[in-house]
Amino acid sequence: MRSTLSGTDARGLAAAATGRLRAAGSPTPRLDAELLVAHAFGRDRTWLLAHPDAVLDETAATTLAGWLERRSVGEPVAYIRGFKEWLSQRIITDRRALIPRPETELLAEAAIDEIAARLVRDAEPISAWEVATGSGAVTLALALRFRTALALGRVRLAASDVSPEALELASENLSAAGVAGLVALGCGDLLDPPVLPSPLRPDVVVANLPYLTTREATSGEGSLRFEPPAALDGGTDGLAVIRRLLTQLPDRLGPGGTVLLEIGVGQADVVRELVADLPMAADVGTLRDLAGTERVVRIDRS
Repeated sequence: MRSTLSGTDARGLAAAATGRLRAAGSPTPRLDAELLVAHAFGRDRTWLLAHPDAVLDETAATTLAGWLERRSVGEPVAYIRGFKEWLSQRIITDRRALIPRPETELLAEAAIDEIAARLVRDAEPISAWEVATGSGAVTLALALRFRTALALGRVRLAASDVSPEALELASENLSAAGVAGLVALGCGDLLDPPVLPSPLRPDVVVANLPYLTTREATSGEGSLRFEPPAALDGGTDGLAVIRRLLTQLPDRLGPGGTVLLEIGVGQADVVRELVADLPMAADVGTLRDLAGTERVVRIDRS
């Protein structure tokens, strides 16, 4: 592979890499190839397409060959490059946490809209808490959007995860963006123990919990073989962790609080039923993603 890649121009590298990844079964061989070739040049994909005659040196070509081998056996491009572009930010990614998905942008945008609306409406500080933060991508989006409000104490933002390794990654992403000092990070299982300063209860809870079934999570398909199983596996029906969070809400969610919860395909009706059985009054709605799927459940405590 070294001799094949060394001295080959960018156009030829992208074509050869695309062919190799297509033969290996990549669902997006051209995109994967162009991202990896561009990364070998230390550039982005736009630069690569504009410089078809650029040539890699021997060292970079050898590195690229290794990356293509890793992608050929299914390792996600985001783990190979070490980052993922998500909601206009570069999120550091590795096996400590899930790779941020495009559909989770809807969750982040819904949380931003909710906090912004409360800032206009409420005089008291707003407490927001992302549960199961993983890489910290959603919390980072909130911290950047409300940087001034956080600095002034108008918004208090916390993020937690049951995995210490995931929290380390979240901390690295917040630090890289210069907002680590604005977010309280804590290791804990869902809403217990609390991360927010006692006796505050969150006004806004944001969560992208595991919602794949155990069968789906252990299928070994695509990137799932490389991502942390505990962040994927939602039990027999995919709702085991979501159920546990919902049962905590009557005691943990503040009066008039809002929960924004990402869910899987076909889970909205069951979640509505679960909320209806809780010992608290709440209104439930959903937000649909670009494919028309009910992707985010919104729970408003009456």
